[in-house]
Amino acid sequence: MMDFKITFPAGYNETNELDDNIDVHIILENGNVFVATLFTLANIQKLMTQSSSASFWASDMIIAANLSREGIRDTIQEVIDDEYLEHACTHIGRIEKRYAGMSFDQIPDMADGYKLIGKQG
Repeated sequence: MMDFKITFPAGYNETNELDDNIDVHIILENGNVFVATLFTLANIQKLMTQSSSASFWASDMIIAANLSREGIRDTIQEVIDDEYLEHACTHIGRIEKRYAGMSFDQIPDMADGYKLIGKQG
């Protein structure tokens, strides 16, 4: 099992757990950082209805059952366990560059309710 942390580049405060989308950075213990946008099905339906679109897509899109912190952690854990992180997400660099020289241990896991103070990406 690979250890990882999650941060929210734009914050988490106003997230509707059942009808929203959110950008996440997935930080692996080996130093790699990936980006993804998690969507709920209700949010995709709303976005398609609002735009009267016949289709919907987004790069680095992962559909999650809900966007609670626990739901986000479970979703990312499943992506890692099923070994499709590198297919579903974009590698955006290494911890040292994305997080101003911080180490994996210094980065708080925001999916556990912490807030990262300092530079993000």
